[in-house]
Amino acid sequence: MIQYYIINPQTYDDQFWWKKDDIQFWHNIISLYHSKNFEILELAAGTGRLARPLILSGLNYTGLELSNKYTAYATQKLSTNKIIQGDMRSFNFEKKFDMIFIGFNSFLHLLNYNDIKKCFDCIKRHMASSTKLYIDIFVPKESFLYRSPNSFEEVLEFYDNEIKDNVVVKERLRYIDLQQVVNVLWKYYDSSGKCIREFKFKMKIIYPDTFHRIVEDFNLTIQDCWGSYDMEPFNEHSSQQIYQITL
Repeated sequence: MIQYYIINPQTYDDQFWWKKDDIQFWHNIISLYHSKNFEILELAAGTGRLARPLILSGLNYTGLELSNKYTAYATQKLSTNKIIQGDMRSFNFEKKFDMIFIGFNSFLHLLNYNDIKKCFDCIKRHMASSTKLYIDIFVPKESFLYRSPNSFEEVLEFYDNEIKDNVVVKERLRYIDLQQVVNVLWKYYDSSGKCIREFKFKMKIIYPDTFHRIVEDFNLTIQDCWGSYDMEPFNEHSSQQIYQITL
């Protein structure tokens, strides 16, 4: 699995300060339930970015996060005990949830079929016939995967509260077609141009047709697929693949 938690959680929040475009989407999904009494489970809850608006709305939210450090950070930041340390490949709350979701590409932390199977097996044990499962991942593009393997592109710019300076992140990608995994290297540069840290991680690349086959393998049904956070129907130009899935 991707180990984002090797980044300081405050730095993670700093570098993704801009990621707000999906919050209204999740509120729109939740509004379909016409009640605040239903139970929500988020897998790979991270630093609580999506948990915060849901908890503040008074919803019955539970989050699961792999990293002890991120769980402690989110608990302190949100003044809540609703985010629990655990692995989305192996968890058991001994109850069903009305809604389960995995946001912002976190499903791509699962780098092989065995990890995906373990995750879906756990999810299905927590689904009732009326439960809706939502998974939000990006659509792979050739321009993203097949960059020059030695070139770096600037992908992020943010204020780093740890070093009190503006930071630029440059990214190198090396795609392994056989495994459908991309090796990512991020280099962080301070305002003087000095490289202050490096971060290596991997992401699973899942095309829409592959995701459909995976869902079928686990006897689940895709009820809907949107191509953006505006809930536009998925098409060949979509940047997102956001699925609503049922038993």
